Amino acid sequence: MKLSIIFLAILTGLATGAVEPRDGPKYNFVCADYSKGEVCIVSSKGEVKRVIKTRNPNDVWSLPNGEVMFAWRMGVNIYDKSGEKVFEWKTSEKRDEIHTCQPLPNGNILIAQNGPARMIEVTREGKTVKEIPVKTRNNDLHMRFRMCRKLDNGHYLCMVSCDSEIREIDSEGKTIRVIKDLPGVQMAKAHAVMRLANGNTLFSTGASATAVEVDKDDKVVWKLERKDLPEIKMGFMTGMNRLPNGNTVICFYQGSHHVIEVTPEKKLVWKWRLPSQRTVVSIQILDQEGDASKGQIFK
Repeated sequence: MKLSIIFLAILTGLATGAVEPRDGPKYNFVCADYSKGEVCIVSSKGEVKRVIKTRNPNDVWSLPNGEVMFAWRMGVNIYDKSGEKVFEWKTSEKRDEIHTCQPLPNGNILIAQNGPARMIEVTREGKTVKEIPVKTRNNDLHMRFRMCRKLDNGHYLCMVSCDSEIREIDSEGKTIRVIKDLPGVQMAKAHAVMRLANGNTLFSTGASATAVEVDKDDKVVWKLERKDLPEIKMGFMTGMNRLPNGNTVICFYQGSHHVIEVTPEKKLVWKWRLPSQRTVVSIQILDQEGDASKGQIFK
């Protein structure tokens, strides 16, 4: 009787085209573990190939030349593929937190400073060449900003996590759009944000563990929430990477798995809990085409 049930289940799966999600990574990737204080390069076999020790890393990028850039508690570092530190910027503020870094096409780096409440652009020599103050309603040093982004048109997407909103700010510092109070979306402790090639905006809301994509009119066109994936426990949702095939790789600070990949139809492709990591907050897949410094990788 049991064999008949198993055989029937197999036939049903073949008929419907159902495929069990892979339990393990599908790609090589770089990720940041905030609470453990590690930036890791991981192979598609689940092997940690390289570890960079640091304090509370968050935003992490892989550059075409093999360098790894990441934001840590008080600054931004870059390591080359041999493991040598080739860039270091450290805040001069006594009270500050850094959760954003982004490589820009001109070689500069976007940094968001939670202490003085501003976004800055710095050169590879560490010189500040642009400053954009961003006032927040709530004065929360830790939660003020998360992963902010500069867009191709010179605007900025500022993830104002302490105010539960995303602001689009022009090159002169003027707020021209605010994404908040969306129907059916809780924005508490929003974490990652990106402007996609189709003009839509994709972001994660940490506390409610929801990924949301909105169009230019702030209409929700795609949403992934806990009830969509009952087979896993989705914890605090953090960093994301939208792949060229339309799938989304998402990582979690808490929950049953650190990383998952889902299709636009909300089907789970793979899931994995890294054996030695604690809280994965940012990720970039290494097997995708594109130059992160030219805005060709959406994360």
